[in-house]
Formats: sequence, structure tokens, C-alpha cells
Amino acid sequence: MPVTVVKNMEAGWLARVGGLFRKSNDTALREKGRGALREGRTDEAIEAFQRHLALRPRDGQTWVRLGNALKDAGRYDNAEVAYEKACKIRPRSAHTWLQRAHLARFSGDREGAAAYFRRSFELDGNAEAGRELLRLSDSVEGASAPPSLVGCIDGLTANSIFGWVVDPDSPDVPAKIEFLQAGVVVGLGQTSIARPDVHAAGYGATHAGFRVALNAHYRGDKGPVIARLSESKRPLVNSPFQPAEDDHVSLWLKRWQVVDADTRAELRRLFDQETEGLSLSIIMPIYNPPINWLKQALDSVVGQFCSRWELICIDDASPDPAVMGVLSAYAAKDRRIRILQMPKNGGISKATNAGLKLAKGDYVAFMDHDDALEPEAVYRMLETARGGYDLIYSDEVLTGADIEEILEVVARPAFSYDYYISHPYFVHLIAVKRSLAKRVGGLDPSMSISMDVDFVLRVLEAAISVAHIPAPLYRWRTHENSAGHAKVDAVMAATRGALERHHERLGQSVEVSDGLTFNTFRHDFPLKGRTLIIVPTKDRLDLIKPCVDSLLATTSADIVIVDHDSVDQEVLDYFLSLPPRVRIQKFSGPFNFSKMNNEAVSALGEGYDAYLFANNDLEAIEAGWLEHMQGVCLREDVGAVGALLLYSDDSIQHGGVVLNVGGPAEHVYKNEPSCIGNIRHPGHISGLVSVRDFMAVTGACLMVRADIFHQVGGFDPLLAVGFNDIDLCLRIKEGGHKVLFDGHAMLYHHESATRMKSKQLRHPEDTALMIGRWRDLLNASDPYFSPLFGNRAPAKHFIANPIDPYAPARAWTRRRSKMKKHRTGRVAPPIAVM
Repeated sequence: MPVTVVKNMEAGWLARVGGLFRKSNDTALREKGRGALREGRTDEAIEAFQRHLALRPRDGQTWVRLGNALKDAGRYDNAEVAYEKACKIRPRSAHTWLQRAHLARFSGDREGAAAYFRRSFELDGNAEAGRELLRLSDSVEGASAPPSLVGCIDGLTANSIFGWVVDPDSPDVPAKIEFLQAGVVVGLGQTSIARPDVHAAGYGATHAGFRVALNAHYRGDKGPVIARLSESKRPLVNSPFQPAEDDHVSLWLKRWQVVDADTRAELRRLFDQETEGLSLSIIMPIYNPPINWLKQALDSVVGQFCSRWELICIDDASPDPAVMGVLSAYAAKDRRIRILQMPKNGGISKATNAGLKLAKGDYVAFMDHDDALEPEAVYRMLETARGGYDLIYSDEVLTGADIEEILEVVARPAFSYDYYISHPYFVHLIAVKRSLAKRVGGLDPSMSISMDVDFVLRVLEAAISVAHIPAPLYRWRTHENSAGHAKVDAVMAATRGALERHHERLGQSVEVSDGLTFNTFRHDFPLKGRTLIIVPTKDRLDLIKPCVDSLLATTSADIVIVDHDSVDQEVLDYFLSLPPRVRIQKFSGPFNFSKMNNEAVSALGEGYDAYLFANNDLEAIEAGWLEHMQGVCLREDVGAVGALLLYSDDSIQHGGVVLNVGGPAEHVYKNEPSCIGNIRHPGHISGLVSVRDFMAVTGACLMVRADIFHQVGGFDPLLAVGFNDIDLCLRIKEGGHKVLFDGHAMLYHHESATRMKSKQLRHPEDTALMIGRWRDLLNASDPYFSPLFGNRAPAKHFIANPIDPYAPARAWTRRRSKMKKHRTGRVAPPIAVM
């Protein structure tokens, strides 16, 4: 072989090896950057991404990641450069344009944000870009959607499709829509759901939203769905719509289809073995249901994978003789079905109590005559019951009149007492120890509505422990004849009465009134004690004056302004003009939110029962918010309370904080509208208009009991900028006290405007410390955010994780929290840092 050929071959080999080495090296840099970003080491992530891009400048996705890291570091101009390059490399990536749009909106460039959101929306019709585009359209000239846009599909879950649409020919009336798949009509419907964002965009329709259950001809594996107006046949913007391959609800519905007969038999044997020694009595009051609905209910019990059940059917004198005929036929086939016929119709409570007297199971569960159990329901209840819990509840599925029409999977959080009395957020499936159910007297026979809520309240008064199973075990058939739909006013009055009697039994003087939306209730606890409001600031008259003026106008509390070396004469003159109940506390040195607040408490906090820590970009809206927070906060079992905070455009900035979702901690409901028309946006299972538990709430408006604040050592000065509020909340939780969100206290928060200007939002050291200190908690599922919602996206409420039929139950007890201490080598600092 000629030498020259050998040399050429060697050169080629070296080139290939060098290429492989560079590929391996830059891939390693990219992964290093991703890992650093996940762990909050922002500077390290930026450096790794930049080195990777020096080798692979056409990697559009890494340009996006670099932009994200730069944004987190407060380097917004550099982040825009990175996003711009990503958009040039990936001009048809809707996600890339979406990230660039969010940065523009965050930076105040509303026109740029509108243009980028529109580009993202035009590429794939994604709902997030569509909502943001509509939100901006009423304030940015030319930002509204093009005239050809008549609507958008937001999503398709199982056989339920939802979104919005407006018929431009008749914008003021409900729009009729049709859905086709493979040329076959698979659904018909019309708009009926409030969509204020669509109305604000100038479309003229207040109820432009739709949710339609597709019929039996629809199949997720038969291709995309065409959505269009029924009359004009004009398509929605993202029609045809391709169902997601990982639609977790659809996959969950099919979970038993792949299980053959032998496997089912083995499951029954294993389930019976694992629940040995326990049994469940299912009590079903029956009054004249449609016969096919009754059969579906009975079949769902007979088909249980665990055999340790009995079904007690109480026929409450149904006039249709076919009812007893069906019951007798089922009882003849299965001796676990027992029938009791009431001599005359006495109502659900009396019928249920009659069944309770006959029950022999260790636990009793309650089932309506037109609903259905999932095949694993009995097993999951009894398997959880091995923990000895007094009350167990699960998630559920809402269906249409057809039990196979899945409208929504209602995924619930772990038990929160305050949430339940604000909004009885679980109904089905519940199981209670039989002995406890009998001890509290069963259902109140004088009640014909809300007797289930009254019963649960009496159970909770005696219960030591409650467990939640984060999986849907019950299908609740909703139809026009449901009592809850037909008697709204009566439901409110009956539930309010049950809550009032509950407080009376507990010896509490609490005023109960109707809440902000249906089936929600406000509780005003006795007002006692004094609250001190503490507001750190530096210059910025445009922020501190509206903040303090609004606090003076809406509260009678004393206020401390922590002045961080202000030099603006207008600000200093404003301080001199304030009334005596506003005092000025000087602070010098580098910005340290924790030290500022700790020193203010040390110097001026004596004699107060609670401290309200407030950002200087906060603005109160109406009176009464502080009193409600204070009434809740000064309860013996509570340590801290946070408020509902809005951006200046009335979208939500904070509705509670969840851990390990989109980062170490994330606000829920962020950027969603605060109102639907003239009514407050209730949020997922009314979470935005309730008082409810969270692991943490934001420090932008945080009330803490004074004794608890001192007990835990105040804010940690090591966390100068970020996560000091989250860390404080977790230490309060660790001490056995509640951290609550108060949906009745609503204020504006103009989102860290001061620190945005001075780049103080950059806090990689704080992020690293937070992650290291609470690593175990941050690696676990937040108990107050359903594991079905996932942990990769921002804190939204959609099913993003597989629904595990065997997910472990999450328990609550009255005993003080036994949360493992996660603080590594931390000594609680003194409240004053000298």
C-alpha cells in the first residue's frame, strides 16, 4: 500500500476520532449545563451552555436553555439575544417563540410579547400562547388575533375535547360546533363556558368556552379530530387536532384491557391476600333510578378485583317495581349483595342509616345508585385501611349522563381541614371506620341536602387520621336531574348550617358566610391581637407611596418601613409626611431581605401578636383583607398565612407555592385570570377562593404569628435574596404548625419591580443553599399538589403524569408533624443580626 494512502487514511481516522471526541465533549457540556440549571447553579449552567454553543452554534434547543438560564440570572438583554438566535435557527418552533414572548412580557415589552405569542400561536395553536395573545390584545394595538381565527382547541383528554370558539357571523349567541374523525361526526356541541379572555379580545362573547364529550365513534388511535363551526364549516385554528399519544387519562381508561383472564384471577388472589382480615361494606340507597344506570352501578361492584366487600342496597320505596326485580336478581347471584326494602320513602339519610345498621365490614363506603366504582376501588380502600386511618378519600372522575363520557379527572391534594370547611372538596369515594360512623350517629335524618358534608364534619371532629388515595376510584355521573344542580340555593344554606353547627360543637365562635363562588364558604374567626406590617424599600416613590397609602387606607395596623439607604429626596420627604403609626427603621449595607425584616422585628416588634411582611411593590385593594388573615393566623394550629396576589393586569401572580414543580418552588395559577366575567376565578376545585394548606406561600405578603417567628429564629440571613420565605415556611411546617393560603385576602403585587432594575433577582447561591438544605423534600411529591399533575411544567392543574392505580396513600394525623429535619448544619440565627 502506498505511503501516501496510509497517511491519508490516518488523517481521515484522526479526523473522525476528533469529531467523535468533540461530539462527546460538547454533549457532556450540554448535559453539565442542564444538570447545573436543575440544581440552581445558574452561573455554572450559563458557562457550560456557552462552551457547548461555541462548538455547536446551530443547536437551537441549547440556545433556548441558555436564554432560560440568563433570564433566571437577571441578564434579560443577554437572554433576548439567546432567544433571538434560537428563533433564527428554529423559526418553526412554537416553544422557542413562546419562551421569547414570556421574556418580552416579563421585561415590559408588550408589543414584542404580542408579536412573539402570535407567532407561537400561528405555528401550532398552543393554548398558552393563545391565552397570552388574547390577554394582551386589548392593550396593544394590532395584537388581537387575525379575523380568520374563530377559536382554538385547548386540549383533548380521553373523549372530552375543550377550548373556545366564536362564530363571527353571530358573536353574541352560543356558537354551534361539530367534530369529525376520519369523515365521521364524533361530536356536536355549543359554547357555554365563561371565557373573559376571549371577551376582552373584542370577540363579543362572554361564554365562548366549550367542553364536549365525543361519542362512541371516536377513538384516540384513529387520527386527528377536525373541529369546525357547524353552519359555516370554518375550522378552528389548530384543526385538525392530533390527540396526544401520552394522554394519561386515555391510557388509564385502557389499563385493564391488556389484562387477560388468568392475570385477573391472579390479581384477585393477590388482592384478597393483601387485604386479609379487613372488609368493606358499601351502602347504596336507591330510589327509582333508570334501570340501566342501576345495573351499571351494581356491575361495577360485582366486578371488583378484591372480593372482601358486601353491598347493602336499601330500596327507599321505589315506585318502579323493576327496581326490586333487578336487586333481587343480583342478590340471587351473589350472596354478598343484601337488600333492605323501606316501608315508605324516607330520604337518603334514613335509608343510608338503615344500611349502616346492617353493615358488618370494618369500614363503610357510600355509593349513589347511578354511579360506578373503578375495578380496584375496594382493594385500594382496604389496602390503605391497613394503616388504621379513620377516614379515607380518593380522587374521582366526572362523567356525563353516559358513564363512559369522561369530562374530568378530579385530582385532589392531601387532606387540608381548612380547605374542606372552605369548600367540601371531596365527595366520592370515602370510607370510614364502621365503629366511628356509628359513633357519630350516621347521617342526620333531618337533612335532605348536604347530609354527606355534615357527616364528614362530625367524623373529622373525632378522627385522628385521614388518608388520601391519589387515584380516581369513583365515577360520578352528572346530569340535569342531580340534586346539586337543581337546588343551588338550598345546597348553600344546608352546608352553611352544617358548618355553623360544626364550629358550635368545637366551642368556636366563628362567623360562617357564603363564599365567593358556589359551594365555597368564608370563615371569620374572632379578631384578636395586633399586627405589625413591615415593608423594606429603597427609593422608588412610584412603588412605596402606593404601597403604604393603600395599607393606611385599608388597615388600622402599625407599619414599619425599613429604609435601605434611600437617597431620593422625594422619598425622604414622603417618609416625613406619614402619620405616627408609620415608623422608619434604617438599614445599611448589601441587600439582605432576611436581615432587614429580622432587624425590624427585633427593634420594633415587641407587643405584637403577628407580623405581616410585605414587599414595597404590594398594593392593597380593599379593606378587610388584613383582618381575615389575622383571624386565621392567630389560631393555635396556624403559623403563617399568605395572600392571593395579582399582577397589575389582574392576572394571578401567587395562589400558593408548591415544591419541586418547575424548580425548587413555584407559584400555582401564575398568569391565569383572577376573574371570570364579574365572578372570581375559583381555580381547580375552588382552590383560589378558599383557605387551604400549602407547604409554603410567598413572602411578598406573608403573615406570621409573632411567637412562631421567634421560635423558629426568623428569616435565615444566609438566604439574602431568594427562598428566604420558602425556607421560613418549611421551618414553620417542621415545627408542627400550618402554612395556609387565604383566598379572601387579595392584593396587587407588581412583581419585584425594585430588584428587577438592580439585578437582585439573581440569587444562585440562595438557590443552591435551598436545594441542599431541603433536598429530601424537594425530591418528593408535594402533598398539596396532586402527583397526577407532574413536576416538570409550571404549577398548572392538568393530568401530566401516568395515573398509577397503586399510588401510595398520603396521610394526615392530628399529631404534630414528624417531618424529618433537612437543615444541614444550620443554627437558627438570632432575630437581630448585629
